[in-house]
Amino acid sequence: MMITYEDELKQEAREEGRKEGLQEGKREGRQEGKIEITRNLIKLGMPLDFIKKATGFSEKKILEIKEKLEKE
Repeated sequence: MMITYEDELKQEAREEGRKEGLQEGKREGRQEGKIEITRNLIKLGMPLDFIKKATGFSEKKILEIKEKLEKE
């Protein structure tokens, strides 16, 4: 069976899609990890400025996480 140019393009597209999916999954995982760390720091009563420096999140994002945590 001969592999056509179209087959090669499809294979390359699939591989690129998988790579992009893996990268997106890693980004989402890192984000979820930072959220969990933020939640833990809030529970420990750490100051907002400390949490900002530790996580890189904005004050707004931290307060959103805190609000959700309080509703649980």
